[in-house]
Amino acid sequence: MSCRRPLPLLALALALALAVLAGCRSEDDGPERPDGGGGVLAGLAGVRDTRSGLEEIEDGVRGLVIVADLDEDITVAQLTTVLETLAAERPDFATLSLGWGKLPDDTSSLGGKDLVDLAYATLPATATERAEQFLTAARTFDGSVTLGPRGTEVVLADESPDAVTAAIRTTLADPVLRQVPDLSIRTGQRQPRDSSGLAAHAPVTAATLARWQALRGTLDRAPAGATAQTWIGEAGAVGDPAAPTRVRLDLVLPGVDRKGVVTPTAWGDRLWPLLRAQLDVVATLPRGTTYDVRVDVSGGGLPATDDLVALTLGAGPTPGRPPTAWDRRAASYLESVTSG
Repeated sequence: MSCRRPLPLLALALALALAVLAGCRSEDDGPERPDGGGGVLAGLAGVRDTRSGLEEIEDGVRGLVIVADLDEDITVAQLTTVLETLAAERPDFATLSLGWGKLPDDTSSLGGKDLVDLAYATLPATATERAEQFLTAARTFDGSVTLGPRGTEVVLADESPDAVTAAIRTTLADPVLRQVPDLSIRTGQRQPRDSSGLAAHAPVTAATLARWQALRGTLDRAPAGATAQTWIGEAGAVGDPAAPTRVRLDLVLPGVDRKGVVTPTAWGDRLWPLLRAQLDVVATLPRGTTYDVRVDVSGGGLPATDDLVALTLGAGPTPGRPPTAWDRRAASYLESVTSG
């Protein structure tokens, strides 16, 4: 793992959307906040460059935007002060890059960098905890780390699912990283839908690693010529191992570029070994866990998928859509391995 991959623009789009939904001010919504010259973060230790002020963030909507580039060697105490200052200022949109080396006019160009990317500077833990966790992750993993309102996202430089296994082991071995709440780790493909990984809504544990390893092992059963990516979302709270989770399998199959062609008749012998192995893992998970299988049918054009399987452990195919032949086969198999 040696190079950095660009992050998708999802974090930027999410921050802007949250800012609008949270009630960003229009030009007629009262007095404007003053621009503090170099900005509210100017002069703080560890801040290399910064700007802040009222900017248009949507058509006809202005809000306080704070952008800063942090020194590569900023300390935990210094970053804590920066985050506390942001929290007190309550900007509508804030982006802090770590070691960018310049202050860009367009924050979307920060893709692939270690970032603190916030709307209304909300964090799910104290500034002190988050500062140490973010800096430790950024200085541990090859790739990029983003700290945002929804947690910490690690996008690894390596595109192999085995890199996720190594990253989880590293997390468990580190006294700071193993306390990180709301942590996601994924492989380095440009788009999340093209990657493998996990999202843990509680600090990772040995059980998290075991679940991931079991799921990762199923990918070795993918059909020849196929690309298979898998994802597990740990939906449970701390201390609640019985909480359901989510498992997803994304496939790119050779010669498949339209819906309706990946049927059990045409693909059963090639695809069922992989699906059966994944269902064996799903069967060990808490009741209520969801399982989805999607095949990419974009053919190089706009994103499009054929949803082969959508079911819930203990409840069968997901309501609201006609069950597919794959749904029925998968649900029947799950029932056979869990009914005893």
